[in-house]
Amino acid sequence: MENTGLYIHIPFCVKKCNYCDFNSAPFSDEIKELYFNALIKELKIKSGLFENKKIDTLFLGGGTPSTVSVDLIAKLFDCINSFYNLSEDAEISIETNPGTLNSGKLCAYKTFGINRLSIGLQSTVEEELKILGRIHNFNDFLTSFNLAREAGFENINVDLMNSIPNQTFDSFTAGLKRVKNLNPEHISVYSLIIEEGTPFHDMELNLPDEDTDRDMVHSIIDILGDEYSQYEISNYSKKGYECRHNIKYWKREDYQGFGISAASLFDRKIRYKNTNSIYEYIDFLKNDDSFLIDYFRETLKGLNTGNSSPFYSEYEILDIGDMISEYIILGLRMNEGINTNLFEKEFNKSIFDLKNDKINLHISEGLLERKGDYLRLTESGRDLANYVWADFLGD
Repeated sequence: MENTGLYIHIPFCVKKCNYCDFNSAPFSDEIKELYFNALIKELKIKSGLFENKKIDTLFLGGGTPSTVSVDLIAKLFDCINSFYNLSEDAEISIETNPGTLNSGKLCAYKTFGINRLSIGLQSTVEEELKILGRIHNFNDFLTSFNLAREAGFENINVDLMNSIPNQTFDSFTAGLKRVKNLNPEHISVYSLIIEEGTPFHDMELNLPDEDTDRDMVHSIIDILGDEYSQYEISNYSKKGYECRHNIKYWKREDYQGFGISAASLFDRKIRYKNTNSIYEYIDFLKNDDSFLIDYFRETLKGLNTGNSSPFYSEYEILDIGDMISEYIILGLRMNEGINTNLFEKEFNKSIFDLKNDKINLHISEGLLERKGDYLRLTESGRDLANYVWADFLGD
C-alpha cells in the first residue's frame, strides 16, 4: 500500500499580520461552522479515491488552526479516523500561535493523535512582534511552550523570522539563542519577504540590508551547533525530528490538500489547488454526493481542465519538462540535495545527460557540488539559491 500525506487548510486567525499573504482572515463562528461542515464533506467524498493509500503524514495549517474550538477539531478527527487509513506512526502536525493555546486545548490535541506542534513565535523582541502585527509577546510564547511540554508534546517546532523591520544582527542572534535554550526539537527560520497585497507592501520600512540578512542566516548554524542539523534551506532539527510532511513536498511525493487554497499533487503529475474563496468552497460542496464523487474522480484522471474545473483556482497536468524542473528545484532545497540514482530511476535519464551544461556552470561557480550519489548546493549556493533554481526552470 502506497503512502500519501494530507494537508488540511484552516484559514482562520485572530488578526491578519502585516506580512501575511496566506489565505487567512478572522471570520465569524457561523462561517467557521459552515466551513468545517464543508471540509468534512470534502474529506468524506474523496476518501473512496484514496482507500488504497496509507496516510503517513497529516498537517493542519492555516491561518491559525489553534484559534478554532476543540469541538470543531474533534469533528474533523472523527471524520479522518473513520474514513482514512492512518499509519500507526503517522506524523500529525498542527500550526499554532502563542496566546491561542491552553492546557485543555493541548490535552485534547493529544487525545486526537496530534504529535507534532508548530508554534509561530517569529521574534523574541516585543517591538519586532508589534511591527509584524503579532497578537502575542515573548512571555505568551513561553507560557504556550511550557504548557505544550506539560501536555506531553515531545516534538515541537518554533518558527522564527530574520530581516524583520528594525531588527539588528544582535537582536536576531540573541533571540535564536533564547529559543535554542528551550530545547525544541525543530526550528524554522524564514527570511521576511515583502509580498504584494500585504500592509507591509505599502509601508515605509527600515529593513536590514542584504549583508546583514546574510550574516543573520550564516549565524544560525554556528548558534545551533551540533545539536541541530540544517536539512533544508530554512529548517533545522534534532536527529529524527525532520518534518516528514514537508519533505514530501521537496521530494515530489504525492499529497492531498483539503480546504480553500489547499494544493495537491497526484501521481506526481497532476497538480491542482482548491478555490481561494471560502464562500465558493462552501457552496460547491453543497452539491449532490454523486456529482461530487464523479467530479473528484475526474480530477484524478486529468479531466478537470479549463472551464470544467470551477472548484479549482489552479489545475495542470505537468509534462516531463515541468516534472524534471520541479524535481531539481525542490530537491536542491534540501541539504542532502538530489540523489542522482533516484533521479535516473524516476525519469529514465541521467540528470547529467539532461542538464550537464548548467550543472557544470554552477559547479565552476562554486554553487553546486557532487557528493557521492548526490548533487547539492554548496553554502555559497544556498546564498544564491534563487539564481540557481531559476536556471533550471523550463527546457
